[in-house]
Amino acid sequence: MQTAPNVHGALRIGDAAPSLRRVQELDGQAQFDEAVELLRRLAGGGDAAAMVQLGRRLLVGHNAPFEPQEAIQLLMMAVERNDADAAAQMATLAAAGAWMPQNWSAALDFLQQGAELGSASARGQLLLLAGAGRQGLAQPAPNWKALRESVDLAAWMSPPATRQPLCESPRIRLARDFASPQTCQWLIGLGRGKVKPAMMYDGKSSRFTAERSNSDYFFDIVGADVVVALIRQRISALLKMPTFAMEPPQMLHYAPGQELRAHYDHIGGATGYAGERIATFLLYLNDDYEGGELEFPKVGLRARGNTGDCIYFSNVDLSGQRDKLTLHSGLAVSRGEKWLFSQWIHDRTFTGMN
Repeated sequence: MQTAPNVHGALRIGDAAPSLRRVQELDGQAQFDEAVELLRRLAGGGDAAAMVQLGRRLLVGHNAPFEPQEAIQLLMMAVERNDADAAAQMATLAAAGAWMPQNWSAALDFLQQGAELGSASARGQLLLLAGAGRQGLAQPAPNWKALRESVDLAAWMSPPATRQPLCESPRIRLARDFASPQTCQWLIGLGRGKVKPAMMYDGKSSRFTAERSNSDYFFDIVGADVVVALIRQRISALLKMPTFAMEPPQMLHYAPGQELRAHYDHIGGATGYAGERIATFLLYLNDDYEGGELEFPKVGLRARGNTGDCIYFSNVDLSGQRDKLTLHSGLAVSRGEKWLFSQWIHDRTFTGMN
C-alpha cells in the first residue's frame, strides 16, 4: 500500500525537489519558522541542497536563527556530498576567517573543489585570481588544479607602491591601479541587481533622507566571496589597518541624477557605541560616466578616480578627534552610472554599532 509523502515525518531523498519548492512557498508566505523546520528535515535526510540553503540562512540569521557553527557543520556535510555551492561558500568562510581560523590555502582548495564540481562562482573566482580571465572559460576543460596552484596570493595582497597626496588637512590620498579592470567588473557583477535605495546613519539609526538618492548593497558572508576577502586584505595592507576593524563592505551605485549630499563619515557619539569610524576607502569600479566627483567643500577639493583607482581619507585629525574638514559629498552623476566599492574602518574591532 502506497502512502503520500509527509513533510512532517521522515523524508526520502526523492522527495527533496518538491519539498525545496515548498520551502520557497513558505518563504513567500512569511512562514519562516516552518521553512527552516522543513529544511532541517531535508538536511537530516541527507539532501545536500537543503544543507546549503539552511547553512547560508544560519550564517547570517536571515529568516532563521543565527547559528554559524551549525551552519559550518551543514556546509561541510554538503561538501562531503560533493556539493559545488557548499565548496564555494566554505572558500569564502576560510578566506575571511569567519568562525574559523583564516586559511588562504584552504580557501583556494575549496575554490578548486567547487570549480571541479561545476560552481560558476568558484570557476569565475579561480579564473580571475589566476589571471586567466574570460579566455580561460574558452578552454574545453580548464585545469582547475593548475589554476589554483598558479594563484599568487602575495601579489593580490600587495597594495600599489605609489600614493598621491590630494590633501594634507584632512589627509586624503589617491592610489592608482589598486584593482584590475577585470576585478572591478567582477565586483560590479556581485552588486548588480542587489543594490537598493540607500539610507543615512545619523549616529542613532538609519533612515531615508532627501540628502541621499543613490543605492547601496552591504556584503554579508553569503554575498561576499574570496575576491572580496582579498580586496579587504589589500586595503588592510594599503592603510595599515586590520581587517577586524572593518565594517562589512558595501557597493555604491549612482544612476543619472543621483547624489549623496555633504555629510560626515565619522560617527562619534553614536548611541551605545564608544568607537569611531576613522577611515574611509573608495574603490572606483568604472569611469565611463560624467559628473559624480567626490567633493570636499571645506577645502575646495574635487576628485575622482579611473577604473581601479582608490581614494581614501582619514575621518579624524592627528589627535584622533573628529575632523570637521572631512565634510564631503558624492556629486550627481549627469550621464552613465557610477559604481564604487566602499570600506569603512574603525579604531577597534568592529562588532556592530547597536
